[in-house]
Amino acid sequence: MRRRSFLGATSLAAGAALAGGATTANAAGVAATTRPPATRPRGGAARVRAGTWGAGAYGLDGVTFGGRTGRFIVRTSVGGTHPRVRLSNVAGTEPITVGPVHLGLHAGDGAVAAGTNRPVTFGGATTVTIAAGAVVLGDPVTLTLPDEADLAVSVYLATPVAGITGHSIAAQRSYLSTDGDHGADEPAAAFVTPISQWYLIDEVTVETGATGGTVVCLGDSITDGVGSVSGTNQRWPDVLARRLLAAGGTLASVGVVNAGISGNRVLWDGASPNSQARLERDVLSHPGVHAVVLVEGINDIASGKAGSAGDLLAAYRQIGERLGLHGIRLLCGTVTPWLGSASYTEEKEAIREAVNASVRAAGGVDFDLAVRDPANPKRLRAEYDSGGGVHLTPAGYRAMADAVDLALLDPARTPTSSLIGVRP
Repeated sequence: MRRRSFLGATSLAAGAALAGGATTANAAGVAATTRPPATRPRGGAARVRAGTWGAGAYGLDGVTFGGRTGRFIVRTSVGGTHPRVRLSNVAGTEPITVGPVHLGLHAGDGAVAAGTNRPVTFGGATTVTIAAGAVVLGDPVTLTLPDEADLAVSVYLATPVAGITGHSIAAQRSYLSTDGDHGADEPAAAFVTPISQWYLIDEVTVETGATGGTVVCLGDSITDGVGSVSGTNQRWPDVLARRLLAAGGTLASVGVVNAGISGNRVLWDGASPNSQARLERDVLSHPGVHAVVLVEGINDIASGKAGSAGDLLAAYRQIGERLGLHGIRLLCGTVTPWLGSASYTEEKEAIREAVNASVRAAGGVDFDLAVRDPANPKRLRAEYDSGGGVHLTPAGYRAMADAVDLALLDPARTPTSSLIGVRP
């Protein structure tokens, strides 16, 4: 078992491989579109493909999956049509063959809502071989997903794989079946084993309105939602997604992808690659990305890997400049308080405060101000501390999401600066 770093778990994530094909139907006559539809439907405006859900993928130490079906429950942010599922083998050392795969609306526990379970094909085929270190895209499925819908993605893997690629801190209950392929089952009867991890899936995308897009929240366990209540979707990116929907207009067509990985650092690898190293696979590989919100650095500070504020600030600039080459704006956030952590020292705290002073002066998102105790700014407000001084309660995560200026996430708006919170 790998040693976990200050805020938690592990990570790897990766590039992309595309699949296309023809329209097919299953035995029950349910059509499954296996060729991406035109971006400009007949008689209508162009539509944008956006990420509606995502999670950083990495090898899960001590976890073997195969010979049964996983039914993984995920929550969409923005609704849309023709969903596509991405599967990841980025931690694998050899190819794996996956499938059949199904996608439908969740009906509670391990069940799928009647009439919604659709087969996912890959170039028209029901199985797909994923190369070591690669990902694959499922063909678009004929299904309309509502905003904030719970999806059940059922994945069968015939041959057991050790150290399966997935996401260990899901804050969501999913289910494993008894032996065999039960992905087409809509009832929950076969799905007898609850788990709190996602295996193999790392993205769901949909077609949204003509002015849609994707916002990626990049960070560590604070973005991953450690301290929130499992199954309630109260991570701060979840709350941000609800704010975008409620705002209406062009913002209501923006999806949110959570690229938080517990234990992640900006400067150094730990149990996961640093955020600079995973930028392509956890941000740029998603479709329609126009903005990234970054809140990360406490693991660098706590571990002693950030020798000065300048180390982190230089890395933030590099992330922002690389995103800018793709027309993506960066909203850099201040680092939240951590007094009460076992790793806290006044010397390390001085680095955090210097980083925050620079980010704040450059107009960044002031997460620190939103959640700190006014009587002691080095500490989280008591009602926002889930225990340990670092991770937040659902109320604290709501305060973080409320600190984000939604106007800066509008895909129709051209900001005065593409590096917000980062000095040039």
